[in-house]
Amino acid sequence: MKIIRTSLENEFESDVLTGIFKEEGIPFTVVPHHSEAYDGLFQLTMGWGHIEIPEEYQKKAEQLIQDYKKSLPEDTES
Repeated sequence: MKIIRTSLENEFESDVLTGIFKEEGIPFTVVPHHSEAYDGLFQLTMGWGHIEIPEEYQKKAEQLIQDYKKSLPEDTES
């Protein structure tokens, strides 16, 4: 089985997407890049983490992620 990886920005995004995937019946695994042994070094270089999804759910998962990101307010920096 081929696995698709999608990066996660932070723990909040991880929680939201895992909730959405559970509701939709999409199997997933969240892989945070934090390591106590290296005091978070991997998160600095690789980002917060990623979520793994079986390839057969790729299109549905990508659409759900896209819909979630569209629902976020745009940055309002002046």
